[in-house]
Amino acid sequence: MKSKLAELGLMLSVALWGASFALTKPLLDIMNIFTFMAMRFVIGGIILVFFLVVFKQFKLSNQALKGGLITGLLLFLAFILHTYGLKYTTVAKNAFIVGSNVIFVPIILTFIYKKHQTKNIWFSTILAIIGLALITLDGIHGGINNGDIITVFGTIFISFYILKVEKFVKNTHAITLASIQVLTVGVLSLLFALFSEDLSLLTTNLKINPQLWINILILSIGCTSIAYLIANYCQSILTASRTALLYVFEPLFGALFGWIILGEALGLQGLAGALLITFATILPSISRLIRDN
Repeated sequence: MKSKLAELGLMLSVALWGASFALTKPLLDIMNIFTFMAMRFVIGGIILVFFLVVFKQFKLSNQALKGGLITGLLLFLAFILHTYGLKYTTVAKNAFIVGSNVIFVPIILTFIYKKHQTKNIWFSTILAIIGLALITLDGIHGGINNGDIITVFGTIFISFYILKVEKFVKNTHAITLASIQVLTVGVLSLLFALFSEDLSLLTTNLKINPQLWINILILSIGCTSIAYLIANYCQSILTASRTALLYVFEPLFGALFGWIILGEALGLQGLAGALLITFATILPSISRLIRDN
């Protein structure tokens, strides 16, 4: 029963992260990139730390601080590129490209960290590459564009981020690490916003359309604070294989909410690419589950 509730909780977090793509895109028409990131991650980070302190789960250590700053910097760089990419491409394409880190992680492990990868991993990587090509070259959205390319570079940073988190989380408190990551992204974004962007643009646009505050609050509280809290707790209960399977649904939710909220849809070619990336991502986890049983 506990594991079933954990699965439902993690699925809720994944759905919130998927919805964040469609909630973010309209904001990028009236907000600068760093201003948007600052608002989302400063508000989200403060609330996240507040919850952890109240429930006595904020366990700061030198390792957590070091790991949070390093992984937070990588997450900051990835979010810049992913957010810029989202501005110039569709929600569905952005979501599936973001979720295609299955391509880059084994390449980085092989050629930078010199770690051997199995044939199943390389098979999944080839499938994901084909799927990524089908999505980005989907004619219904004009084929590959600058937003797609920018998002791909962001996903490379996310791949390094995943590997660094895997390293640091073994020796420190996972939720504390996550909260420092979020705050790091928020503080860096705020500094860049203060020195390079016109904040009066935000004030003017929010006065014209105060409804956009709802998007900001959902992204900050729901998609950041609550989603991170629930996800980290649920991951402490579930196996790594089960967790990986549920994370596959993030780009699927991204595409679904892009269609519901913004009316964006993938063509048949894009859907085929999405299915290939999903299968490529899920295949290693299925293999582990079969082997474990």
